[in-house]
Amino acid sequence: MEEKRQKMLLIVNPVSGKQLAAQYMLRMISRFDKAGYAVTACCTKKDENAYEIVKKRGEEFDLIVCCGGDGTLKETVGGVMELKKEIPIGYLPMGSTNDFAKSLEIPTDVMAAAELVVTGEPQPVDIGKFGDEHFIYIAGFGNFTALSYDVNQKIKNKIGRNAYYLHAVKDFFHLKKYHARVEADGEVFEDDYFYGAVSSSYSIGGMPVMYNLGVEFDDGLHELVLVRMFHNMEEAMGLVRDMLRKDVANNPLITIRHCKNVKMHFPEPTAFTLDGEFGGAPRDIGITVLHHAVRIITKKKED
Repeated sequence: MEEKRQKMLLIVNPVSGKQLAAQYMLRMISRFDKAGYAVTACCTKKDENAYEIVKKRGEEFDLIVCCGGDGTLKETVGGVMELKKEIPIGYLPMGSTNDFAKSLEIPTDVMAAAELVVTGEPQPVDIGKFGDEHFIYIAGFGNFTALSYDVNQKIKNKIGRNAYYLHAVKDFFHLKKYHARVEADGEVFEDDYFYGAVSSSYSIGGMPVMYNLGVEFDDGLHELVLVRMFHNMEEAMGLVRDMLRKDVANNPLITIRHCKNVKMHFPEPTAFTLDGEFGGAPRDIGITVLHHAVRIITKKKED
């Protein structure tokens, strides 16, 4: 008697990866079929994103795989969180920065990532909750955080990550300070900030600034990063230097804490980005970690 095949839902964002994602679909399906999966493939549309597809059809499947950028993964995870059963997630990263994928050592080559879906194993991963919304690896405010959703998709498709850097140069001449009161597991910080985030990633915006700082993806904690506003060019250049050296923990402008619950208060509505997408502009917001909220396929752990 033939063994029953596991059912896979493959969700592809056709505009990601310089619009190459859809061109990989047949190769992806062929590899997954060869591995024994019965594959149902769907493309996201303007009126139906990955969240809506998963919420509508996800419970029919044993595995859900998404192909796209961090935003597509965020939508997929959000949909899985709404289902009545726990379903593992595979991720084929084809975004411009792929911060979270790199942190989890998921290959940025789409077919290598497809191979990992076949050979890897689901690992529990923490995600964040921002008010009533979920995020995968970052909720941030301040200068440059709007880059991901401000940069035109056509420009990102043409020049990839460099689109963010070009936009950042333009924004450098319009820097502002953000006053905030932040409570992190009972500890209170209040100041004028250049940037702030609650994250779970080695890199932010493609820059690997969080390496060697105790970042874990399944410990029930996220990393709070607060960067005080610099007052002169010497402080600004010191900040850039330490970021490039991956030595941000010793910079006097930067505060880093590993925490579970964060509350932020601002004197005026303040825009946030959640995994590269606009997350609203609250004055008061609570951010917490959902421990082992989903399982994402990564490399098998060595015994």
